[in-house]
Amino acid sequence: MEATRCTQGFLLAALAMLLCAWFFDSLPALFASVFLAGFLIFRACVFLRVARAASATVSLAREARPEWLRQGGIVTVVTTVHVEVPPGQTAILSDLPPAGAPVIQGLACSPEMAAGNHAVSLRYGISCLSSGNIQWRGLDLTIRDPFFSLTLLFRGEWFRTPVLRVDPVGRYQKREGLGIYGERDLERFTMLKGSGIRSFRDYVTGDDPRSIDWKLSAKHGKLFVREYIGTTGTHPLLVVDLPDSAVPCPSRLRDAVLGAALNVAREMSCGPQGCSLIVISGANLLEFMPDERSVQKIERALLQFHSPQRAVQCFRSLDPVAAEALRVRLAGSATPRSSMEKRLLEIYSRFIPEIRPLPFDIQCARALRRRSETALHVLTTGTGDISHLITLGMHARRMGVEARLGLPEAMASPALLRKLRGSGYSLVRVV
Repeated sequence: MEATRCTQGFLLAALAMLLCAWFFDSLPALFASVFLAGFLIFRACVFLRVARAASATVSLAREARPEWLRQGGIVTVVTTVHVEVPPGQTAILSDLPPAGAPVIQGLACSPEMAAGNHAVSLRYGISCLSSGNIQWRGLDLTIRDPFFSLTLLFRGEWFRTPVLRVDPVGRYQKREGLGIYGERDLERFTMLKGSGIRSFRDYVTGDDPRSIDWKLSAKHGKLFVREYIGTTGTHPLLVVDLPDSAVPCPSRLRDAVLGAALNVAREMSCGPQGCSLIVISGANLLEFMPDERSVQKIERALLQFHSPQRAVQCFRSLDPVAAEALRVRLAGSATPRSSMEKRLLEIYSRFIPEIRPLPFDIQCARALRRRSETALHVLTTGTGDISHLITLGMHARRMGVEARLGLPEAMASPALLRKLRGSGYSLVRVV
């Protein structure tokens, strides 16, 4: 509760009379000082009782459209508040948008209202700069009279609805001739055709209109597209590696990867083979959706594991094939071996027969069962341990699958690039 200028003047007058009574031993000045102080205390009690009665009359209904949008989008908000202002008081309502969502259109506060029953409608627009599930911070009601001013805070769940679902924005850039369906990017846009037409199929949203066979479409009354020999493409397999909730990872990196994954998944789902999505966190497979065409299911699968918890940790796991290759190399060495090499040969010879593949290795092999027909795309933040990424790249190389990996620009250090290239990846960047 704050005092107005009128109350501050009364307080100064009471203090001046108290000093006068002290120095001049004036009894009337003492009575006047006590009277002014008692009057202000009485007004404060009355004001608090009236403010409490006014807070009980507040009800709110808030509508926001759209409730599901991309980061940076604009939301139109209509907030209707019913409140009864007591006699002798004035009030101001302030709607509090979510954090990171500034008001760019209209006003989120009402003009000063006189006493009476009011139904106030606040219409404004906000720009959602943050991502995730965001809520309103609540509602503020400021009540004033000539002596005091009080701001009542409404922070209950009822005053924070609705919840906005904001998807992060990221853009998957295809560089160095790396396309989503296995094709190569050219310096100019052109229509790639093989030596002839392989087959016809139904038109799917996202197909090149120049591939439509108009004669066949007019004959059957629906659109058909031509598939050319040599450009049929591969089955896209998108792997999204999300950081563990216990691993320090800036939110901007996580949002960049999620935004890029959403863009790629939407584009893949419009293709002829759909989108095959795998969501992992380290050596934990969280979700596998083969040949999915529903964009809503793909988005739900990506966003529900925003900050997962890893049940299995895989640090520097020893691959049986790589270990056997090292053992054969050490055993076939013609030069005299050092004590270190002899010890390594002894360890490999004893432990290799006992090595069993991890569940993650088996899952990777099953997901890549299409071999040469699969185009593997991995999106990761590049934070924490990357043993699972090396395992995935080695499986792809072993099975003849072309693998590409994307990571944020801030994490693309030369050492990490060399390490991942050696594991079978062609690296691209996520912006």
